[in-house]
Amino acid sequence: MKSLAGKQIKVAGWIMPLDKAANQKRFVLLAYPPGCPFHVHTMPNQFIEVMAPAGVQLNGSDPMVIAGTLQLAGQDESGILYRLVNAKKV
Repeated sequence: MKSLAGKQIKVAGWIMPLDKAANQKRFVLLAYPPGCPFHVHTMPNQFIEVMAPAGVQLNGSDPMVIAGTLQLAGQDESGILYRLVNAKKV
C-alpha cells in the first residue's frame, strides 16, 4: 500500500453516507453493502474515507467506482487507515 500513497487510484464499493444529503462530499466506501448481516464488525482495512469536493450522488444500493488520490492515514483516533481525496465518481 505504501507504494500507492499519493497516487491516483480507483476503488469499487458501496457508499455509506455520513449525513442525509443526496449529494455526499464526505462518506465511507465499504467493501460490502451497508447493513449486510454477514459483516457486523467492520475491520479498518474494509473501508476507505472519501472526500469528494464536488460531491457524489447517492444511487441506492448499487456499488460504484470512485477515483481519487490515496492517502495513508496510519490509524487515527477514528480508526481510519485509508483516505481518498479529490475523489469523483467514475
